[in-house]
Parts: sequence; structure tokens; C-alpha cells
Amino acid sequence: MKRRLLVGVGALCAVLVVLTGARLAGQAIGGTGVALTPSKFPRHGAAEVRAMFDEGKTLGKYAVFIYQWSQEDRTSVARTMMEMSKDAGYTPILALSPTTLTEMRGKLDMPSSVQRRAGRRPTFTDKNVHIPFIQAALELAELKPPYLCLATEINFLAFAGIEEYVKFAAVYKRLYKEVKKVSPQTKVFVSFQWDYFQIMATREPKRISEHRKLIDIFRPELDVVAFTSYPSDHYKAPAEVPANYYDRISEYVKPSDEIHFMEIGWPTSGTGTEAEQVAFIERLPSLMAKIKPRVVAWSLLHDVDTSSLGGDLASTGLKHPDGRPKAGYISFSKLAGK
Repeated sequence: MKRRLLVGVGALCAVLVVLTGARLAGQAIGGTGVALTPSKFPRHGAAEVRAMFDEGKTLGKYAVFIYQWSQEDRTSVARTMMEMSKDAGYTPILALSPTTLTEMRGKLDMPSSVQRRAGRRPTFTDKNVHIPFIQAALELAELKPPYLCLATEINFLAFAGIEEYVKFAAVYKRLYKEVKKVSPQTKVFVSFQWDYFQIMATREPKRISEHRKLIDIFRPELDVVAFTSYPSDHYKAPAEVPANYYDRISEYVKPSDEIHFMEIGWPTSGTGTEAEQVAFIERLPSLMAKIKPRVVAWSLLHDVDTSSLGGDLASTGLKHPDGRPKAGYISFSKLAGK
């Protein structure tokens, strides 16, 4: 079990733990969270993994684990993470990503066995591709998670090719029904990258109804509308982020939608500093006031030492790799109300 556990958390973004507090009347943010990466990542050990769960107990009860489709041991690791979550008193949320972490998530991230059968131009209309993906998702569904995300930042796939996006949506809608047969109470959804919706809205304000189709194509088989956001990629400082930056989400969702931010962050190196990270955190309540998301999860607990994420994203942690807290850790703790 220890070997599988370390392999699982050692894979980039294999584990995303969202820790949410209780919703209070009138709050802009229903619950807060963080990607609970271990210290010393990726040279961590079992002790650091156990510490993630111990540290999170003071922050809330929800745990989200994201696995790349290419991760061969994803199901066994997910089972272990769910067991550890139960022991620690968490409500687990599982996620499966079919696209690569790099290259703007514009390519499919398949297991090597699927890649060999799919050839050089893999597509979700090919049964050699969509059947293994469905099987992988149903293996996670059999674990009966309360939440199951079946693609992360999936709108990036539309930028790479709208035809493949439509093909994936068709597979997702079919898969949604199969998941419900296996686990009727599981909430099933995908996540979208918000910053690029915002860019599209700014450039083409009269075409928002068309942009919204990138979300609506998954309806009605969409139990949660989840987003990711890294505004430092587009603004030099938190003060430059428009006050209505997230307000426009209301034009893409329905009043009854359960809204999550599965990832949100600001780096402390490259395009950002620790002071800017604090400033962005302190702006979150006002930035989120209109849409009132159920969960806002910070991108990383600890910075990670890996080239796969890139320098800026890897430094969005609230703590340094050796465990020392940044100023943002204190600010986000206050935001969490703990």
C-alpha cells in the first residue's frame, strides 16, 4: 500500500485535496480549500503523505483527488486515498483527466496500451479510445465517490480542435448515464478554465451566448459547474484584476448550478511575489461576491519541485517545499475562518 500511495501522490497533480469549511449566511465564498500537496514533493515519503491528511483536519471535510488517465495505478491509488479520507473524516471527490497537463491540455493523455491501439491520431470516436476511457471512469465510479469529475479544464480541448471537443462531450454524456447506474448518488461533472472564457468575452462581448455552448454542450448531464483560474497569467498585479472578473460567470451558468473553483492561485515567483499572493487572496471575497461559489480551492499547499507544472504554477503554494509558511498561508487561513 505504501508503494502505491507514494506513486499516486508522486504523479503530478495526481492528488488535489479540497478542504472546505461550513457555509455561513451572507458569505461570498461557501467554503475554502487547497490542493494538499506534501512537503518535499516529489521527493516526499509516506510520512509527508500522512501529514497532508493531518494538516487538513483543521480546514474542512472535502478531499478531491485528480488522476491523469495515463496513470496506470490510478484506481488502486484512488481506493487508498478514499480509505485514508474516510479514516480522517473527509468526504472524497475524485477526478479523471483525459488531457495532458502540458501543451495547454490540447492533447489526449492516454495509457501506453491505449496509445498503441489508437495510433498517431487518437480520437474519441475510436472505440479503441473511448471504451478504455469509459472503463477507467467506471472503475472510479465503483468506489462510490460523492463527486466525480470526468475532465479537468476541458475547454482547452476545444481550442485545440472543436470537433474533438464535440466528440468528447458525446462520450461524456453517454458515460454520465453509466456512472449513475453504478453510483446513483455521485455528482458527475467536468471543469472549465475560466480565464480563457474571460478573454473570449472581452474580445467578443456580443458572442457570449456562443461561448456558453462550450459549457451547455454537457447539459443536462452536469451536476456541478467547476472552474479553474490563474489571473496572474493575464494581469501584472492583483489590483489590475477587474472587480467584475468573476461576475460574468453568471452569464454562463444557471441560478441553480452548484459552482466550484477546483483550482485558483497566484504565484510567488516568476510573474508574482508573496505580497501579490496575499493581495489576491484578500480580494477573493469581493471578487466572488456576486457568484457565491460553493467551494474555492487554492491551487497548492506546498510549492512543488517539478518542471511539468512550470515555474509560475509550481510556486502558487501557500508554503515553501520545506514546509515554511508564506504570508499567503496566514491570509488564506483567515479567509477560511479557521
